[in-house]
Amino acid sequence: MFSMLLLPFSVQSANASSLNYTIQETKVSAGLALNFYQNATSMPNLNVTLTGTSAQDLTRALEESIRKKAVGLSITSLTGELKSADGWVNSTINFEVAGASGRKGDLLVANCSWAPFNVSRDLRIEDLSYNLIGATYIRPRFAEYANYTGTSLNETISAVQYLSIGEEVPPLIAVNRAGNATLLDFALIDQPIQNWKRTYNITNDLTTWTYDPGLALNLEMKVTPREGLPSTFQASYSYNASVSVKGSGQAQGNVISVDMYGGLMPLLMLVVVLVTFVAAIIASWTYRSRRRQMLLRKRR
Repeated sequence: MFSMLLLPFSVQSANASSLNYTIQETKVSAGLALNFYQNATSMPNLNVTLTGTSAQDLTRALEESIRKKAVGLSITSLTGELKSADGWVNSTINFEVAGASGRKGDLLVANCSWAPFNVSRDLRIEDLSYNLIGATYIRPRFAEYANYTGTSLNETISAVQYLSIGEEVPPLIAVNRAGNATLLDFALIDQPIQNWKRTYNITNDLTTWTYDPGLALNLEMKVTPREGLPSTFQASYSYNASVSVKGSGQAQGNVISVDMYGGLMPLLMLVVVLVTFVAAIIASWTYRSRRRQMLLRKRR
């Protein structure tokens, strides 16, 4: 147990996950790329596609969670993959949120209050619990050493240190944080989208809001035996989010709106002006040509 070989923690923490939401006329397309690392307890090695029962279970879980934030929404067209190996759970999940956007006159309006959803129930594929990773794999190991001085472990262990984001924390706090670690918990992005960083790409006519809440989880438990080398058990998870829409969009709270003809109207006006200008030139040229012909006929 104490001969465990580890990757540098900075490398593990660098693999941030991403949540990308794209607003369309009748739906919002979601693309999740998730990377969670822990070495407290070994996990089954898997490399699977989300189909059949696993896709149905995940669809229901996502739908339940987003409906807690906004009623009347549904999850459709879910696809994805999940891989578990060497302490990593890596997953890509794509789905559509139907009913999250729609037309109001010339405006496309989307309510994104559901974006910081949290799936709180267990999700499994074969022997892997891929959502409640903390409760299943991290918390038991962290809790095992929380009161080591009052157990037989004290005979072989000289010290146990718990760290959260590099700072020492009491054992019970570390254990609780470990137990709450969840793959599909995005509560940290629960900030009004109007406060996210907004950029507008004039070339692509695309507005994007981005938000990086920082580390969701960064835990270490250092166990020093009375003899031999110390071991470090770690857990790391972080994610950032983006919302994008075609056109020059504006956000009010979590509601995003964009004039569906906003980018087209200036072009149409320019076309009208050009057509009017060309027509005037042609009319003037035609008038002068006819007048010249009339003068020539009179002279003859």
